[in-house]
Amino acid sequence: MPSLNLPLPPTDLTASRRGNKVTLDWTLPRKNTDKTIIKHNPTSRICRNEGTMLMAKCNVVAEIPPPTPKPAERQKNEAPPGPVRIHYVDTLPPELGLENPAGFVMYGVQEVNVHGRGAGISNQVAIPVAPTIAPPDKVSAEVSAEGVRVSWSGPAPPAPPAGVTYLYRVMRRPVGAPGFIVIDDVAPSATGSYLDKTFGWEQKYEYRITTLSEVHANGTNAGVEGEDSPTAEVFTRDIYPPAQPSGLQAVYSSVGQKPFIDLTWAPNLEGDLAGYNVFRWVEGEQPQKLNRQLVQTSSYRDENVEPGKTYFYAVSAVDLRGNESPRSAEASETVPTKTK
Repeated sequence: MPSLNLPLPPTDLTASRRGNKVTLDWTLPRKNTDKTIIKHNPTSRICRNEGTMLMAKCNVVAEIPPPTPKPAERQKNEAPPGPVRIHYVDTLPPELGLENPAGFVMYGVQEVNVHGRGAGISNQVAIPVAPTIAPPDKVSAEVSAEGVRVSWSGPAPPAPPAGVTYLYRVMRRPVGAPGFIVIDDVAPSATGSYLDKTFGWEQKYEYRITTLSEVHANGTNAGVEGEDSPTAEVFTRDIYPPAQPSGLQAVYSSVGQKPFIDLTWAPNLEGDLAGYNVFRWVEGEQPQKLNRQLVQTSSYRDENVEPGKTYFYAVSAVDLRGNESPRSAEASETVPTKTK
């Protein structure tokens, strides 16, 4: 019985939308419904239909001619060619988003033979038709001790239609990296700013704002990214010292005949903290640093003390790049005079 040469429908169709462009990708079938090998690459029909109901029949919006085999694939005794991926970008009519902002369209693909016959539609993917908004015109980034402040200005965003939420997506990447990562989604505004605290010091970054339309309809949540703002570049040079240590206390103790003064203070919470310096002095003298290496904990024992003297202390915090905080408020303690 001769083959009907009906290509199998694709099963791996993916679809994603950016602005009004919907990108479709799938693998061209290599076999017919009767398991025979396809001799001639099929024609691909792009199917699109309003709503979320699965299409029983392809509503054709575009047709892609069969890909031309490479010369090596035509030669005999060659290994069978690998899977052929098809890539197509469809332009979504903007009027769909105006008529039904919280609505969807279904995409599918149908492969047909030289006689225009196929075996059905591929797996189908729902894509929201929500309108997208314009991104900010200007974006800037400024480094401070608290983080990178990303600021923007541009057109006032319109009120979203029912079932749709508009957002600004704050994005960042190290300069030269292949792609941006999402830092946060924030409410859109004509002017505004966002403080990024998740960056790394001593790196060059690019920031941008991408608009996002979120759709909430029929128990489904979906998002559509719009256009990108201009990028802002910044170098996160760390010239900012840790916070001034606080809560310093000095307490005299002795074990047997060995006197000492214990110092304790509230620990600093910076993620890049390297340690502390401890300073001591007596009345009328300049402070001297006691430690050779940075102190790793928020405590220190001074064992080089003499009876009858009053000692003054202060501590500073140092980060990994050597930035040093102001010294803490002083604390003092007197070593008692030894009694016979």
